[in-house]
Amino acid sequence: MSTYKISYFNLMGRAELSRIMLSAADKEFEDDRFEKEEWPERKPNTPCGQVPVLTHGDKQIPQSMAIARYLARDLDLYGKDNMENTMCDVVLECINDVITETVKLFFEQDETKKAKPDIEKNLMEVIYPRFLGHLEKLLDKNNGEWLVGDKLSVADLAFFDLMNRLTAKKGVSVFESSPKMKKHLEKVTNIPGVQKWLEKRPVTDM
Repeated sequence: MSTYKISYFNLMGRAELSRIMLSAADKEFEDDRFEKEEWPERKPNTPCGQVPVLTHGDKQIPQSMAIARYLARDLDLYGKDNMENTMCDVVLECINDVITETVKLFFEQDETKKAKPDIEKNLMEVIYPRFLGHLEKLLDKNNGEWLVGDKLSVADLAFFDLMNRLTAKKGVSVFESSPKMKKHLEKVTNIPGVQKWLEKRPVTDM
């Protein structure tokens, strides 16, 4: 019986990284999905009144990045020492910055703002190239193998989660400035546990 349960809406959203981490580590988990209509009933039973929530044993852990870091430690995906832990955190924070900029385009409710071409232009010409360039430097320092340390970490999986979604929406043009990072995405995609998850995960909008 699985000792991990991830509770979240029937979306990738903020729970997807944790699902990917568990899958990459070949850990069974309960993928507890629910529809938005069920949220009012579920909300009082969550620690902070929000999801995702990771249940591990008899403990409930809220907040997506706290969950990711907990799993990174629990699954040995957080590097081997304090410096590697910190470099994983650096990558996670860089990814959060990119997500903050990206949602301005994909999830902007104001159609006037959403239609502005400068938002997408800034993403494609400034934000994404700068982000990929930074990660490419980290990859080069590690002999082109992994973003942090000498093995797979949460940094690589968080990069995969973001870029897998961006390429689905924007296509390979995201990688025009960085073929090396495109190759790294392919490498992480081909990890058996990641492949298995991609094959079975429910199809959702985001």
